[in-house]
Amino acid sequence: SGRPTYSSQIACCNGAYGGQVSGVCLSQLPSPPTMSPTESGGLDVYYPDYDTAWAEAGCINTRPLPSGRPTYSSQIACC
Repeated sequence: SGRPTYSSQIACCNGAYGGQVSGVCLSQLPSPPTMSPTESGGLDVYYPDYDTAWAEAGCINTRPLPSGRPTYSSQIACC
């Protein structure tokens, strides 16, 4: 047919619609990229793990930071 074929939807978006300002092609992907991606890895602060029994709990830096928790610059400062 003379039209290019692509191995995946992302390859098609990048190859055929790479300069598309509207982002429609990319928005149709199963997991579309966003302009404000979610950060990965742990937080830069630690907070008490109130969801675990006191005898077994500690301080964690897992995302997301629960609302209202005190934060500390290091794990040892939190403990």
